[in-house]
Amino acid sequence: MTANHAVRSALLHAKVVDAAAWPSIRSVLDVLLAKGVSLQATPAFLSLTQGQEGLPALKEWQAGHGERPDMILSFGGDGTVLDTAALPGLDNVPVLGINTGRLGFLSHLPAKGASEAMVDILEGKYVVDERDMLEVSCEGMELEGGGLALNEVTIHRRDVASMIRISVQRDGSFVNRYWADGLIVSTATGSTAYSLSCGGPIVHPDSQAIVLNPVAPHNLNDRPLVIPSEGTLDIQAEGRDDHLVLTLDTRSHILPAPARFTVRKADRPFLLVGLPGGEFIETVRRKLHLGLDGREGPSNASAHENRPGER
Repeated sequence: MTANHAVRSALLHAKVVDAAAWPSIRSVLDVLLAKGVSLQATPAFLSLTQGQEGLPALKEWQAGHGERPDMILSFGGDGTVLDTAALPGLDNVPVLGINTGRLGFLSHLPAKGASEAMVDILEGKYVVDERDMLEVSCEGMELEGGGLALNEVTIHRRDVASMIRISVQRDGSFVNRYWADGLIVSTATGSTAYSLSCGGPIVHPDSQAIVLNPVAPHNLNDRPLVIPSEGTLDIQAEGRDDHLVLTLDTRSHILPAPARFTVRKADRPFLLVGLPGGEFIETVRRKLHLGLDGREGPSNASAHENRPGER
């Protein structure tokens, strides 16, 4: 994590915002305007402002045109932050996730109270966490978002109920052949997302690692596999259907079967804004309620931290 400079311009992005979150968003915008921050908004954000009172006039952002922002403010959940990874022309612009939903590992700044935190952030009192991304190449197909994925790349069946067969090689060496509903190739960041729900391990984002996690494998010995992030994965998939689905984070593409594509670590990282003192382990423990004994009833994790001499 490294410190960054003060924020003088910002790009606003959102997909879905609950009505109850708009007062908090207005408070954030009030702080930005009071500090003289130049604001732009994505078309998706502007579409949500229709009918909302008390909002300032915002300039629409157009890819490749106008001012390059110092920071992207993502209002919503983790899925909205994932969207920003695919915004064109914004390489190496740090992203602050302001959580207007519930569980959030990427959008970790709660909307309530975000306006107070923004004062320090605008002055440069924040840190930037570099997160590995994946880059996918599929011959003959142009993938949305430049083929980049922050959380995971997934190949899975489209319509039929039968399994698909997926073969994986890494730098020319055979890794495994899976008979499953699909295969998740997850970054360390994505290890707390889809892969986790399919029984995958939680991987610290500072780890230079990728998780190969089959979805409902036929062979019970096919467990999630953690491998180094360096190297190129060559993946081939086929099934009874004529088409398969390749998903990069929230963006899906239909591929003719059999399908072949490569996955490797992207050349550039995703820059995630955080507050000083924020720790991944603490975030995981708090959001997943680790360390709690369900027999003791509802509680908070901090009340169950081990103290010196306790086990």
